[in-house]
Amino acid sequence: MKKNRSYSSFEGSARRRGRGLPIIPIALLILLVALLAFLWSRGGERPQQPVEKVIPADKLGK
Repeated sequence: MKKNRSYSSFEGSARRRGRGLPIIPIALLILLVALLAFLWSRGGERPQQPVEKVIPADKLGK
C-alpha cells in the first residue's frame, strides 16, 4: 500500500521549519514586556520625604 501525500518532501521540511519560527518573535515580545514591567516597577519620581531634625530644648525657648 502506498501512502498518498499531498505535499512533497520539500514542503514537509518547510512546514516543520515554519512551526518553530514564531518562537523567536514571541520570546522577544515577552522580554520587551518584562523589561517594561521591570522599569515601571522601579518607579519614577518619588515624593520627597520631610527631614526631621532634632532641635534642642534650649533653642525652643523652654
